[in-house]
Amino acid sequence: MKFIIIKLPRVGRKSDMPTISNKGRLLISLVLVFGILAYLVQGEKQGMKQAGVINPSERPIQQVHELDEVLGATKVNSELDPKAEDILQEASNKAEGGTSFFIEYRLERDRQRSQQIDLLKQIVDSPNSSGESRKEAEKRLVELTQQMDLEMQLEKLIVAKGYKDAAVFIQPKAVNVIVMADKFDNEDANIIGDLVYRATGRPREQISMIHKK
Repeated sequence: MKFIIIKLPRVGRKSDMPTISNKGRLLISLVLVFGILAYLVQGEKQGMKQAGVINPSERPIQQVHELDEVLGATKVNSELDPKAEDILQEASNKAEGGTSFFIEYRLERDRQRSQQIDLLKQIVDSPNSSGESRKEAEKRLVELTQQMDLEMQLEKLIVAKGYKDAAVFIQPKAVNVIVMADKFDNEDANIIGDLVYRATGRPREQISMIHKK
């Protein structure tokens, strides 16, 4: 604890003591008040740091920097995208097959997409994001909107071809298609592969298919 010590002259005879004006007394009082306030504020900050408490006014800035660092490191590429194998695994854990599997697959796909979109929107809205980061995030948001619309259209087109159900997941460099049918052979693969190619322009080597009964 630090104290502000003001030395006063040694008490002597009344005639030897210097006279302090009202202005001087006011100045001394102000020095004491500001000194105490500064000590209290410093002590409060130190106590918060030792307790691991973050100043609320600092938290949003820290979060923004973290988001911007994530974006700068990944360039909004596949590292921010949901993983097809994770979605498939999660859906398989909740439902082995049938219509329930496709419901769970779409729910998990949409849940992970929602998290991705929220992250991108935070980067776009953040005043601390760089111009390049914001531009990349806006571009990816547009791409995601287009991909989600294509997924829904393709699922309807596949069902219209006579298949029981279908789930499509479009990624930057891959398209995953899961089809529910009693049988599924090379002819079926060619039919669906052609639909996906015409809708997305993706080469056949980027299109993978899974048959579910």
